[in-house]
Parts: sequence; C-alpha cells; structure tokens
Amino acid sequence: MKQIKEMLKNKNFYLYILICVTFFGIFCKMEYATDTYSVLETPFKNMLIHFISSGRLVTACWYAVYKVFSLSNNIAYIVSFILAIISTSISIYKLENIFSKDIKSKAISILAAVLIIINIFSIELYLFIEKGILMLSILFCVCAVEKLIKYFEGDKKSLVWVFLYMLLANFSYQGTVGIFVSIALLYIVKYTKDLKSFVTNTIVTGLGYGIPALINYVSVRFIFVNNRVNGANNFLESITKIITGTKSMMLSTFEIMPKYLFMTLVAILSLIIVYNIVKNNIKGKKKIWLILGMIMIVIGNFVVTIFPQIMQNTASIWFVPRSTYTFAALLGILLVYLFMNTEVNVKLEKVLLIALVIYLSIQYVSFQNISRDRYILNYIDNYTIMQIQEKIENYEKETQNKVSKISFYEGNSKKYTYPKLFVNGDTNIKAFYPEWSRLNAINYYLNRKLENVEKDEKIEEDYFKDKIWEYYNDEQIIIVGDTVHMFIY
Repeated sequence: MKQIKEMLKNKNFYLYILICVTFFGIFCKMEYATDTYSVLETPFKNMLIHFISSGRLVTACWYAVYKVFSLSNNIAYIVSFILAIISTSISIYKLENIFSKDIKSKAISILAAVLIIINIFSIELYLFIEKGILMLSILFCVCAVEKLIKYFEGDKKSLVWVFLYMLLANFSYQGTVGIFVSIALLYIVKYTKDLKSFVTNTIVTGLGYGIPALINYVSVRFIFVNNRVNGANNFLESITKIITGTKSMMLSTFEIMPKYLFMTLVAILSLIIVYNIVKNNIKGKKKIWLILGMIMIVIGNFVVTIFPQIMQNTASIWFVPRSTYTFAALLGILLVYLFMNTEVNVKLEKVLLIALVIYLSIQYVSFQNISRDRYILNYIDNYTIMQIQEKIENYEKETQNKVSKISFYEGNSKKYTYPKLFVNGDTNIKAFYPEWSRLNAINYYLNRKLENVEKDEKIEEDYFKDKIWEYYNDEQIIIVGDTVHMFIY
C-alpha cells in the first residue's frame, strides 16, 4: 500500500501513463483479432477449457469473471484495455526506479525503461481482447526482477516472491517471461564479485525462470493436455522453421520497423559499449569481465527468446512479435548496460538520446499505421458480413425459408488480408482467412447461430468454379434452401 501511494505521488508515473496512451490509446475503441471472435462466440465451457489447457490460468480467471458477471463485450474490452495501460505504466515506473540507482541520467533511465517495455514487438500484445492479462504478465516479470535484486543484495526471503511472480507470469502468458532473464542478466553482471557469486546468482536466476516455466509446461503437457506441446515433432522441419523465423525476427523485425534498423542499432550500441570499456580507466580483469558480460546478455536474450519455440511441436512453431517480445527489449537492455558499467561523455549521451528518440518516433508511426489498418480491416469484415445479412434477410422474406446453415468454398487465390493493409504473422488477418474464424465472425456480427456444414460439390462445380471472383463481388454468396454458400476470395 505504501508503494502504491508513493507511485501515485510521483509525477513521473503520470508521464509513463501519457507515453502508454500515446502509443496505445487508439485501442480504447474495441477492435477484433481473429482470436477475438472465438473468445466472443465459443461456448463458455469450451473457451474456459481452451485457456486452462494452454496453461493460461490467469486469463481463464479473467474470462470466467467476464462471463459469470455477464459483462458486455465492450465493458470487458475496456476493462482489459485499462488494465493493459496500467500494467504497462507500472512496469515502466518500476523498471525506471530500478535503473535510476545505477544510471545518473534520468532521461536515459526513462528512455531505457520505455525501450524495454514498449519495445517494437509490444504492439501485438495490444491486438487481443485479453491485452490486459498479456501486459500483466510483463508486470509480474518486472516485479520478479525487483525481488531478485533484493535477493542479490542479501534478502534471502525475496526469492519466494521471485517464484510467485514468475508463476503468475507464466500462467498469464508464456511468450513474455523471457524478459525476466534478459533484465536479470544486467544484475548478475553487477553483483558478480567472484566465480562463486557468478555461479550462485546465475543458478538462482535460472531456477527462478525455469521452475515456474517447468510447472506451467508440465501442467500443459500432462494435466490439461495441449496440442502445442503434445503434437508430433520433426527435428529437421523444426530447425528449418526456427532458422526462418529467427531471420524474420532479427532482420526485418516482422516488418514493424525498416529492415535491418533494429540490428544495426544493436550492433552500434554493442561497439560503443566495447569501446567505452576499453577506453575507460578500468582494470584489465574487469574489462574482460564487462565485455564477456555484454556477450552473455546478448546470447542470453537470444536463448530465452528461442527456447520456448523449441519446446513446442513442429506444427506449433510460429515466430510472431508476441512470442518473441523478449528479443526486442535487447536495445534498451544494452543501453542500460552501457550507462551502468561505463562513463559516457555528455556529447555521446546527447547523440544517443536524439538517435533513440528518433527511433521511438519511427516506432510510433509504425504502431499507428498498424493500428489504423486494424480498424480498416475490422470495418471491411463487418461491411462484408452486413452485405451477407442483407441478402439473407431479403431471401427469408421472399421465400419464407429460415437460413440456419452456412458452407464455405475456397479459391486458389484466397487472400491473407485486404489490399494495401499491413499484415504479418497473425497481425491484421481478415476474419474469413482462417477456417476456424469465419463462422465465429459471421455469427458475431449477424447475431445468429448458423451451423457450419460441408460444402455441396454439385453447387461448387455448377456455380463457383466458372466464376471470376473479385473483391466485394455481389455474387460472393448464393443461398439454397436453408444454407448460405459462401466463396472465400
């Protein structure tokens, strides 16, 4: 309670809220991912089981409250959005407080905290209805780091809190928990006095990350049973997918930022760190240790990003921003390392501030473009389904037949999204692209319970195959008897 009062009295906390609203405030209006339609339309028990079997018990609790108290979809979304903004703001607040003990420049410690928490991959965490829980998982990781540092400083009881917070983080969302290790590595370097302390601190950090993750993994694999970890594994195919995904993550950053920009800045910052370590008046052994420490942080960040992908079955390996969130924090973490361990002259500090603020500005523009396209996508999906509704209602009036079924037909040129919209991975896929999303989206917007039935081969042969299909074609659907036959373009 005392910490909350201190936070609310701190003017910087409101600055962090403003920063979060600047980047993500556009999402105050409800938006829809393909998964959102499933959350809204899947029967309560089935959806609850899905979250539980995915090891996301905190999300399951949120979903249960949302349904048991009969909250409207809009209210549930707004609550989730507010929780996301608050969790993001508190994460920045806590992290900046941690950094400010080792970094003299307030501007740098704030900038570093923002670069880590609102990194370039954070945008996708805001594109799901459970965004509040996704960002809460990051807050739990930051709280775990806070307690781990207290342990390094001699408070052994704090270790219990590390495990508790990391359990909560894992049962909120597993894709972000690597951020705990990535930040903790900074303090392993700081609190290493000799080989024994290094080994001890590394093992404790590893256990703080590994045991809660193992508990979550075991619950998913053996208790709740989820196909992501229980499916078939093809070693060569898995390696190929991991290599391809890693390239996309590192070089193109999933097209969120200009190609090579992120890794170029990481490389430049790494070189500056090495230069400053060599140039500064630091003893020989410590110089070597600090350079090795930087290498350890880079490798450690990469490992905790990639490792969760290795643990999944081959079909489930899927590199997207939300599951590789930790990697994008590397830039901010290296900035902290530079100012924690070396003397940085005023001129270089100003150059870094200007360069990284420009970087954040580019990131902001990219986020807004993605966000804008998300709402355009939702509008086109809605508009298309409203056209279907009009045709169904006219048909029912004319024939007195009640439409209760729908069948889907796919063309060879089925599109991932609509023209000129940003799309990458799972971001901004149109509602009709995934097989499992179509019916949920249509039922949601039509407020009906249409039943998905197998396609009629005769109708497909006689009607669909000879048609030339274009976007918004009036003949996108035909209705026969009680069934809508829809072509997916």
